[in-house]
Amino acid sequence: MTPLSSVLLYRASVNSLTQLSFPKSRSALWDSSPAGEKLRLQLCSHRKPRLVLMEKALRLAQRHARHSNKPRLHCFFLGSVSVSSDEEGITVTLDRFDPGRDQAGASGRIPSALLPGDVLVPCLFSTETEMMPDAVVQSELLQHFVSSRQTLDLCQLLKVRGCVVCSQQSDAAVFSLSWSVVYPSVSVDVEPVRVIPIIPTALLRSLTSINQPRAVSRQRGFLTMDQTRKLLLLLESDPKASSLPLVGIWLSGVTHIYNPQVWAWCLRFMFSLSLQDRVLSENSSFLLVLFGSTHRVPQFYQCRASRPGPQLDCQLLTASQFLSWDPIWAWCSFLDKNTHLVVSLFPF
Repeated sequence: MTPLSSVLLYRASVNSLTQLSFPKSRSALWDSSPAGEKLRLQLCSHRKPRLVLMEKALRLAQRHARHSNKPRLHCFFLGSVSVSSDEEGITVTLDRFDPGRDQAGASGRIPSALLPGDVLVPCLFSTETEMMPDAVVQSELLQHFVSSRQTLDLCQLLKVRGCVVCSQQSDAAVFSLSWSVVYPSVSVDVEPVRVIPIIPTALLRSLTSINQPRAVSRQRGFLTMDQTRKLLLLLESDPKASSLPLVGIWLSGVTHIYNPQVWAWCLRFMFSLSLQDRVLSENSSFLLVLFGSTHRVPQFYQCRASRPGPQLDCQLLTASQFLSWDPIWAWCSFLDKNTHLVVSLFPF
């Protein structure tokens, strides 16, 4: 019977099937001598997240709350998470309003128009001051997403909740907007190591090709080894990744090591329950191979959690802002279809 530490690899160069076996000894699999400065990766390595709520979404929410005639209304804002152009921060942009719907058996309302990759922000519209939800519940959700067998994206690593208190003063609507965000505070220490040979495959050639479109280059996966301690790249979707011995991860399509996508992919390797056999070094490190969008050759790092233990620590950030909305100004901006106004910009 073929052991789990073996995989059949097709090599086009020799047009044959070759059995690839993991090294019998799991010690000293790579040269762990540092080859550069140690860095610490976090979601907020350089600056805290930003939250942007678009005017059109807030206007639709206010209209829906007014027509419902309810003092407390549970609804949702939807949007996306983007990495800044310098790759040093992230922005949550909420540009859609979803009133939600009731579903039999559900404890509350659920979104009616959630798309893959969306950030889902539950929000309470009220005429009275409200307490923000318990952050412990949000941390439990984060633990679920990080350890899940599903693909892990940045949008799942930020649990944002909002509360909008609306009142009327003369002809102006006054909004008190409060937000909370819970995200993993896990830090990952990374340091460069010397080059490790990689088995030449079609995947490797595509990742190192200078003619590959940038959109295609955004890929990620896992690393295993053959008996000669050469690395083999596996795609994230490869079913063998769940059972093979894995020594680390690889990522392409980013420019810098401190891109939040790198940190998120490290968390997947560290916490996912679907990976049955992680092979770490003597100091509990795993490998990271980065195929940077500005580098012709891959970069090699070893990574480890800055604190020992399997616990997923989380960070709570809050922000609030008051906004007075004059109806004449609002109507003018509504008529101008080329206007994309940001009602509020929150540096947490």
